[in-house]
Amino acid sequence: MLKLALVSHDWFKTLSNNLTVSVDFNYKNVNNRKNNTNNNNNDDDLKYSIIKRENVKTLKLHFDHQGSFFYIKDISVFYNKDQKQLLKLNDDKSDEIIIELDIVNKELEKLSNLKTTIPYSSSIPSNQQLQQQQTSTFKKLIIRNISSNETEDINILESLYQCKATSDSIHLLELDLNPIFTFKTLEKIKKHVKKVYTLKINSCLDNELVIESLKHYKKSIAQLFIIKHTFQQDNLTLIPILAGVIPYKNNNNNNSNSNDVNSEIKIDKEEIKKINYLENIEFLKVFSLGVTLKDLEYILNYSKNLSQLILSICFKNLIYYLSSESERKILKIRKCSCNSIVENHINKSNLKEVTEEFDKNWESLKEAFKNNKTLKILELYHECFESQILLFKQPSSQTFIEKFSSLISSSTSMQSFGAGINCPQLIERIVQQNKNITDFSINIMEGGKNKTEFTESYQSIIDDKNQQHINSLKLVKFVFDYETENFNQFILIDYKK
Repeated sequence: MLKLALVSHDWFKTLSNNLTVSVDFNYKNVNNRKNNTNNNNNDDDLKYSIIKRENVKTLKLHFDHQGSFFYIKDISVFYNKDQKQLLKLNDDKSDEIIIELDIVNKELEKLSNLKTTIPYSSSIPSNQQLQQQQTSTFKKLIIRNISSNETEDINILESLYQCKATSDSIHLLELDLNPIFTFKTLEKIKKHVKKVYTLKINSCLDNELVIESLKHYKKSIAQLFIIKHTFQQDNLTLIPILAGVIPYKNNNNNNSNSNDVNSEIKIDKEEIKKINYLENIEFLKVFSLGVTLKDLEYILNYSKNLSQLILSICFKNLIYYLSSESERKILKIRKCSCNSIVENHINKSNLKEVTEEFDKNWESLKEAFKNNKTLKILELYHECFESQILLFKQPSSQTFIEKFSSLISSSTSMQSFGAGINCPQLIERIVQQNKNITDFSINIMEGGKNKTEFTESYQSIIDDKNQQHINSLKLVKFVFDYETENFNQFILIDYKK
């Protein structure tokens, strides 16, 4: 686009007029104090910037960063006087340039004061029409995320320069429901934030807080992350509640009036109302939850707009229940004691009952896969919620490969599949059975094998002349580093057509 803008002045002007989104005031250098003290330099920056302040309709703040502590009130501790520039703020998530809140507010004020003229509805406008025709160009403010820590000495939302875009219609890309997030924080956010696009349920222990956040921003939330959440209601997981299959019961409501019977009845009806919070979700990622087959079925059936699904499951249990009795004995396949795959309410000591329930749920899941028309990307990774074990060495039985590949291949909409187990036979079967699935990713956490042992089988799938529909296949091995206590990533295959 920038190359096109350099063709001529007219092209530059045309493109510039149509670029109405600014990220962190990228129409000027707000991070360089030396330039900020020189108006001539600033004027030159604006003159030759393809993004013009007067054209900005949408401003995205902190949009390309992960950390929530981005806007700093006292910036002097990060300013290098010798080099006359800002230092970078290092944290666990990213390496970020700091923008001082005072500069943010000054730029917000300038943007809000820029006016545009709307064409008159009549040839001779009245004084009232003249006032109505002048409107601010700057309409929307989107913030990536904010700190939910109430001990912070600055509340970002309430400290922003007040204008139409910041008073009550801020859009928030991410809302993180973490252990320190409270109802008080949520109420503050609700006053200023009109829409939330992504909700992260991140080890939040307050069920009422989760439901209230989903209820308030249900229409705008398109992405949902669930990380290590335990939902204590009749020994159920969170998914049936979110799908509206089972009503959520608010057992901690103290607002009802015991003297008002009608009020009690009204509140009780509201509390047991079934609401499908998944119907607008397009991206769903669930980790450390102990997902069951029934959960997966609910997700596919009730998420009408879902295009990408990422889940962690216990593959040890899945392989066990999809294997025959003889295969379990020969391959020494053992089931896991975790709650992944099988329902919590079942007596797990009764193997016959568990197996019958699994088989029934498996058939229902197969129907859900066949009937779903929106899912394009599916990634299933191994994680044992009970033991927190990520390493996986369970051999895969032939029956498991046949049944599981048949399930994945039954999808008519899926284009990409990712797995967290090392089973080239599984990938090969899916490649053979469903030509619509063209992109594959395999992430494995195993030790004791060299690169050749990992790659040969997958490379043969790529080289097979009958499988020319494969667009990409990526094989990644993760090796645990005991010194850093992190997994190091090694890309073994990165094939792209």
